[in-house]
Amino acid sequence: MLKRLMVMSSLMFVLAAGAVTASAQWENLGSKEVKDRSEQDTWHLGPQKGQFSKLKIAVADRAVRFYRLRVTYGNGKSQEVQIRNLIPAGGESRAIDLDGKDRYISKVDVWYEAYTARRGRRSHVSLWGFK
Repeated sequence: MLKRLMVMSSLMFVLAAGAVTASAQWENLGSKEVKDRSEQDTWHLGPQKGQFSKLKIAVADRAVRFYRLRVTYGNGKSQEVQIRNLIPAGGESRAIDLDGKDRYISKVDVWYEAYTARRGRRSHVSLWGFK
């Protein structure tokens, strides 16, 4: 009986550990409204959000032309990423791998503009992080 209990406990522990690993997912880090002119926006995160291994950007409402993205880590170092893509409404960027081991993000700066035929139309951009 004791042996059976030990086997069941071990099996439950392995399954629980697997569930924690499988629960790693994309987390929404916030959204910004994009106007119809070139602009730069900043997402301020901080260590309370945790560490991330990847970032991506999702676009809603109208297409957005992206130029670059700069990730500033908690230790003061930064990573510059050239995006240079037009992402349509409902689309998203590729997953951007983050450098190094200290992946606590202080802030993320993004340079972009809404890509619209008519002035005054707005778009929305969301920043996502993968833990």
